[in-house]
Amino acid sequence: SPAPFLHPSPDPGPGPKSEPGPGPDPRPDPEPGPDPRPKSHSQASIPFPGLWALCQPLDEAFSLWKKLLENPGIPEVRSPEQTLSSLQVLAELFRLQHRPLQALQALLLLRSLCRRLGDPSGSADSLGRICRILLQLQSPELAQVRLE
Repeated sequence: SPAPFLHPSPDPGPGPKSEPGPGPDPRPDPEPGPDPRPKSHSQASIPFPGLWALCQPLDEAFSLWKKLLENPGIPEVRSPEQTLSSLQVLAELFRLQHRPLQALQALLLLRSLCRRLGDPSGSADSLGRICRILLQLQSPELAQVRLE
């Protein structure tokens, strides 16, 4: 079922009940102007245009994690365990937003970090989650390659 924030609920606030009007507003809707925000790859994959404002912080967080983890070796972070948890949460939030490609990218970062930290159970768990997403995307060949 869709998230509750996707469907506005009726305003239960106090105030006089208005009588139904004579019909639709005769004035035409204003033409939408160009969106001043730059289009990004992530924005193009958001299923509901109104979610852009809600998705942007996650995209920025992913970009920062990707930049931090692009160099080989163990990154200098305060808590590697908390970093692993943050990447898991990020992947799950992307998944819940129906953005499987971004979830997949976050899980690939997670798996990479698990390998660097010598965490075989975390690496196996992230691999399983990667394969589930690949299967949901109807890419069983890629899932099988990951498992082999």
